[in-house]
Amino acid sequence: MPTNPTPRLGRRQLLQQGGAVITLGAFVAACGSGRGGSTDPGRVGLAPPPVSLPDGEVNDVVLLRTAQSIEYSALDVYAAASDLGVLSAGQETLVNRFVADHTGHGDLVGGLITDLGGDEFRKGNPWLAERTLAPVFAALATSDDPLRDVISTAYAFEQLAAESYQALVGLLTDPSLRREAMSIGVDENRHAAALAIASGGAGAYVNPEITGGEAEVGELGVSVPYAIPSSFGQLNAVQLVVGAADEEGSRTDLLLQTPAANALVYEYLV
Repeated sequence: MPTNPTPRLGRRQLLQQGGAVITLGAFVAACGSGRGGSTDPGRVGLAPPPVSLPDGEVNDVVLLRTAQSIEYSALDVYAAASDLGVLSAGQETLVNRFVADHTGHGDLVGGLITDLGGDEFRKGNPWLAERTLAPVFAALATSDDPLRDVISTAYAFEQLAAESYQALVGLLTDPSLRREAMSIGVDENRHAAALAIASGGAGAYVNPEITGGEAEVGELGVSVPYAIPSSFGQLNAVQLVVGAADEEGSRTDLLLQTPAANALVYEYLV
């Protein structure tokens, strides 16, 4: 005779367990159908709902507003450079000339914008302000060589401005606007060349790579600036390394690129 016989369920136990199964089945059925309420995805916490940006058309006005914003970003760079008080009298004179040029460029581009029926954008580029200028200015404030970093920053932004106008030539639909972009881009290239020569002297005129040599590498591990960096105008990212090294030997290292969709100053921006 087995020591642990299989238990048998009485009539009362069958009714009790059957009722439990029916109750559970009814609960599951109620959860699986006939539900009301919103079908939107659930949200956790108190975060505000996402905001949809207006659709932005990329036209000549938007491209020119972006160019104007870069001029004002350059003015922000030179204002910060002057505030540091590290420039010599000769360097300050050079900077003042650049400031006058960028102010004139901003006015010229602004006139082109209004001629097209658009609204000017007389302030720095919002994308550059947040993603580039903010970390650069923070690095300049604690730099171990402010003059070096000021010149590097100015050179990088002049290169960025020149490349941006070069890129505009292929994007603007009006041939007369392309001519203006080329004219301003030449000035920006001259600024970059003047800064390179002021920084490196006679050895900074022509990049040796053009004739098969090797470019000089500066103390921060990046190529020194040259007045003529390449045989043809290129739209490469501009590397900018500034600031004091941290405990791991790293400095603020940024790549400046010509404006893409996220850096354009659309007409809905004010």
